[in-house]
Amino acid sequence: MKIIMQISKVIIIFIEFLLLFVCASELYDFLKSSDTYHIGSEAMVENGGWQYRSVFSYIFFNSLMIILSILLSFLTLRSRKIKILLLILLFVIFQIGCFIML
Repeated sequence: MKIIMQISKVIIIFIEFLLLFVCASELYDFLKSSDTYHIGSEAMVENGGWQYRSVFSYIFFNSLMIILSILLSFLTLRSRKIKILLLILLFVIFQIGCFIML
């Protein structure tokens, strides 16, 4: 059981650092040259994707994803019970779903 928990912790932290890197790089690119991003038609709206209505919502969402990635990574390192780890895994799955929809 400890081996499964250790493997799942490594996988969760790896996924969270990937999401952290992607969101931070997107936010950095946006802040560096915001005129190349078309806010209002950012995602594939025709295919059911979401769109950002304003610059604030784009920055807020990416900042929220960065904070959530750091928090979930920290909680993963501190978790000692499988129930808490499964709850964290559920949050990671929801976070990936939100990231894919955008």
